[in-house]
Amino acid sequence: MAKLKSVIGCEITTNEIRAVEIAKENGAYKILAMGYMPLEEGVVGEAFIRDADKFTDAITELLAQGNFQTTDVAIGVNNENVLMRYATFPKVDNDKLRNMILLQAQEFIPIPIQEMEVDFVVAGETEDEDGNPQVNVMLIAARKQMLEGYINLFTASKLQVQEIDSSLLAYCRGLNEISSGVRYGVVNLTDDVLNFIVVEGNEISMVRSITITERNQGAVTNVFKGSRDCSYTEEDVETVATYLSSETSSTISYYSMQNSKPIEKLYFIMNSSAAEKIAPTVASNIYVPMEVPQFYPNLQAESVTPLGEYAGCIGIAISSLEG
Repeated sequence: MAKLKSVIGCEITTNEIRAVEIAKENGAYKILAMGYMPLEEGVVGEAFIRDADKFTDAITELLAQGNFQTTDVAIGVNNENVLMRYATFPKVDNDKLRNMILLQAQEFIPIPIQEMEVDFVVAGETEDEDGNPQVNVMLIAARKQMLEGYINLFTASKLQVQEIDSSLLAYCRGLNEISSGVRYGVVNLTDDVLNFIVVEGNEISMVRSITITERNQGAVTNVFKGSRDCSYTEEDVETVATYLSSETSSTISYYSMQNSKPIEKLYFIMNSSAAEKIAPTVASNIYVPMEVPQFYPNLQAESVTPLGEYAGCIGIAISSLEG
C-alpha cells in the first residue's frame, strides 16, 4: 500500500510549539500525530527565536515523542510581527493586481517594506462611487528576518518547510465550515496580539490587530503559561475578560458605524484552557453571542485531545495538502 502524503502543521508561541500531522485518505482528512512541547523562557521572544539550539532540540523531541512520520512542514504565524490590513484596489488581472499591491504596500504597512514579506488574499468585489469595479484585498505582511529564522532552524532540524501561512486565516477557513453562512466575528487572543476579523459570506470584510497593553500583559501571559496545569488565577481570568470586553465592544461599535448589517455571532479563539471561562463573561458584557468553536467536527482523530488548541495547525496543514 502506498504511503499517505501528509504534512505537519506547526505553530510557535512564546511558551510552546504545537504540531499536528494531517493526511488525506479517500477524500477525508485524518490526524496521524499531534502534540506540543513547552519552551523554556527566553527561547522565543517577540516572535524571534533567541536560542537556536534549544529550539531545534525542542522540535526534535516533539516529533520523536509524537511519532511524527513526515518531514514536510507548514508553519503558522500569528504574532506582533505579522500585520494584516484591509484595502481596496481597482479590479485588474492578477499579475497587475500583485504589482499594484507591491508598489502601494508601504501606504498600508507602518514598517519599511524592504523588511517585510508581503502577500495578499482577494476578499470579494465591490464598486466605487462611479460604478467602477473594485476588489477588496487582505494584505498580509511578515518580517523577513522572522520568516528566514524559522526556515533556517526547521531546515537544521531536517524538516522541509512547504509554506508559511497566517494562523488567523487558517482559523477562518475552519470556521467557514461550521458557521452556516452567518456574518461572524473572530476574537483571537495570542500572547502578544489581540486580533479581530469579521467574515461575511465566507469573505473577510474587516480586520483589526492590537498589541496587548502593558497594563494587561501580565494577566494575558499568565493565562497562556498556566494553560496546561490551570495555574492561572481567577483574577487573571477576570482581568483578561474585562480587557477583551472593552476592546471587542469598541470594535463592534466601529463596525456598526461602517456597516448597516450587525455581527450575528462571535467566535473566541485562544490556545489556552482559560478560553471556556473567559468567553461567557465577555459575551454577557457585549450582548453578542460568543462561543469557543468546535473546529473540524468531521476530522478523523484517535486522540481525545480538544482540537481547538490545534485549530491553526490543522488549518495550515490542510491548506498545504490542498496546494
